[in-house]
Amino acid sequence: MIRLFTILPAAILLLLAGCVSKVVEEDRPPQMMIAQNSDGDVTMTWESELGLVYTVYCQKTKGGDWVALQGASRLRGTGETMTVRDRSNPRMPARRYRVLPEKP
Repeated sequence: MIRLFTILPAAILLLLAGCVSKVVEEDRPPQMMIAQNSDGDVTMTWESELGLVYTVYCQKTKGGDWVALQGASRLRGTGETMTVRDRSNPRMPARRYRVLPEKP
């Protein structure tokens, strides 16, 4: 009987040692790098995750509606750097951009 009381806690400890808990954080938009050349071409890059899809949105005027950038909706994450380009008129006010991840 005494042997059981010494073995049982050790067995429980061994079983629990294999368990791993992970804090799951809310999906946050990835940090996006944005560059614009003098012709108005805008290049956006970010690090993607496998298993997520990304949509790039633009806002043409401050306070205006965010609309999905044409050709940049539901892009599958590759686990590597993703790049999207947008051609805008350099004489117009600069657009604002954001990228949002989603689970498919």
